[in-house]
Amino acid sequence: MQVAPGVAIDLARRRTWAEVDLDAIAANVRAIRALLPESCRFMAVVKADGYGHGMTQAAKAAVEAGATWLGVATLDEGLVLRVAGFREPVLVLGALGSEDLVAASVPRPPLSVTIASPEMMEALLQTPVSGVRVHLKVDTGMTRLGVLPEDVPTMLDVLERIRPRVELEGCCTHLAAADDVDPSFTRRQLETFAPVAAAVRKRFPAAVIHTASSAGAIAFPESRYDMVRIGLSMYGIYPAPHLQPAVALQPAMRFLSRIVRVLRVPAGTPVSYGATYRTAGATTIATVACGYADGYPRQAGGRGQVVIRERRYPIAGRVNMDHLMVDVGDADVRMGDEVELFGTAVSADDLAAWAGSVSYQILCAVGPRVPRVFLRGGQPVDVRGPR
Repeated sequence: MQVAPGVAIDLARRRTWAEVDLDAIAANVRAIRALLPESCRFMAVVKADGYGHGMTQAAKAAVEAGATWLGVATLDEGLVLRVAGFREPVLVLGALGSEDLVAASVPRPPLSVTIASPEMMEALLQTPVSGVRVHLKVDTGMTRLGVLPEDVPTMLDVLERIRPRVELEGCCTHLAAADDVDPSFTRRQLETFAPVAAAVRKRFPAAVIHTASSAGAIAFPESRYDMVRIGLSMYGIYPAPHLQPAVALQPAMRFLSRIVRVLRVPAGTPVSYGATYRTAGATTIATVACGYADGYPRQAGGRGQVVIRERRYPIAGRVNMDHLMVDVGDADVRMGDEVELFGTAVSADDLAAWAGSVSYQILCAVGPRVPRVFLRGGQPVDVRGPR
């Protein structure tokens, strides 16, 4: 595999690694942007280390493709982006304490913060900060964070009183079921939010109104307002199967490993912990250098499949901390052969189904000891880790 000049990446010695296609991230941003009105801003959500893809690398690819905002969950994530040189607006989506509010006002430009409860508003009032940009979050049915719609007028009164020390930069809600086939719950949320949005626009005309994450942006045009917050779909995963016809997305991550042992065994041979798997006949068991410490879900043992030399094979028995075993039958496989754990031939959705999980968790679970190899034009241009 060729490497960009100055980038030393020795994949031959890697036991397990993840390839992150930065071109795919950029293509997904452009594909979703094509659905939106020209005036609608695109927030690239890069929290949780860019859903496991690498926060700063994913953010750079997204911004180059047209994202104008960045979204994170925590203060520390936002500060990492500022230290890395990103000057785009960065919104901290999670709840913050009073000391965090002070820290968010320090970078230049400062981080934008979400006011997600009356208690947070009180902390803001009691904290000696200036130049803070806030987004008022309204709980319309998620029951996670946000002020209740009936409390919004009081919140707006307070925000008018303390400007310009604190500026209301935006107002938002979160759609809890936009990926459902049945649109009724989402429509009720949007109906609840509409008068809130109108009240905010009347008193703060420049405020950015936003409600839609990936599923909402794709399925509910009326939810797009002034900005959309795109996470999962930016990384090439559909929030739900019925949304696939609406936009063409490219998976950005391939999770890969290698065979480290090949053993021919007779019928009845027990495999892995607990001897829950016994071979039905004479077969070959290949040991793969990836386990749940790397991020492969233990729950997929006995149900999951991997791809070796373009063919799928079942996992034999339980997934171990550092290894998993595969029953390859009579196939000609060898030590060092590459194994796709998920990516293109096996999707993150496939693995999530076998593990009784969701693709979000599959992506985020790829562990810190797994190096990320970043691709452009199909070639490695950078590597990160193990951390």
